[in-house]
Amino acid sequence: MKSPFKQQQLLMILLLIAIQIPLYILYTGNQQQVLMAFFLILLIAVTLYFGSVVGLYTSLVFIFVIGSAYLYISVTKAQLRNFELVELNDFFLYGVTLLCFVLLAGRIYEINKDAKDATKSLKDKIAHYVAVDTDSGFDNRARFEKALMEEVKRTNRTNEPFLFLLIEIQNMKKFKDLYGESEERFLVSKLAEKINLIMRTTDRKYRFSPESFALILPSTNADYLELIYEKLKDHLHEHQLLSGNLVTIQLKAGHFLYESNQQVSIEEMLETVKRELMINEI
Repeated sequence: MKSPFKQQQLLMILLLIAIQIPLYILYTGNQQQVLMAFFLILLIAVTLYFGSVVGLYTSLVFIFVIGSAYLYISVTKAQLRNFELVELNDFFLYGVTLLCFVLLAGRIYEINKDAKDATKSLKDKIAHYVAVDTDSGFDNRARFEKALMEEVKRTNRTNEPFLFLLIEIQNMKKFKDLYGESEERFLVSKLAEKINLIMRTTDRKYRFSPESFALILPSTNADYLELIYEKLKDHLHEHQLLSGNLVTIQLKAGHFLYESNQQVSIEEMLETVKRELMINEI
């Protein structure tokens, strides 16, 4: 079975070869036939760009309008200056040829669209299952959600609470626009490095989103929360760029303390933490 890419290539070659025949006939004809050749190319281009539905609809409208004008001129015996009508049989053949080429172009469009959708789906799956974020070295969000569920089960079993923290870098897009992608990636890597130094080796760290980190702190209660925030504030706010200049990084944080057998879902925990992010600057 041929791959979509090879099918698309073969159909495109077939289209380019086959179209030479009607174009040669039309371009060597009169003024009206040259105009018909132009519309043939235009409608094929429309189909390749917008798809078979748009191409067929546009082609049928074109054939209807031109055919109606042809019949009107034939019936009324109207004379057009320097414009000679083609024979009715020739126009019918032209219409059939046009629809065939539009259908072929539409098939090329559909194959290309399916291939793009399949590629996007594959990239999404790969991104979902890649365990480690390359910039921070932390596990990704998919791993985080699984670990959070595991920690909930462990707490329910051992009665030892845990803290879930979310740290968000403010104005990340503005930082990237101002300093560039290299500096953005360097910022993420340095913040991750500092978080590793601050937190315990037993704490679990994740790249939650492009602008945020998630931390799961096992066997940790609310008594340590103020100390944790102070450490984060002292170590993460100042950042040295690759250029050597120092900048201040604005951060917000939210937390959730989970205790044994709380009646709360993972989604509710995330919502609580995200609400805190809106008001809790560190």
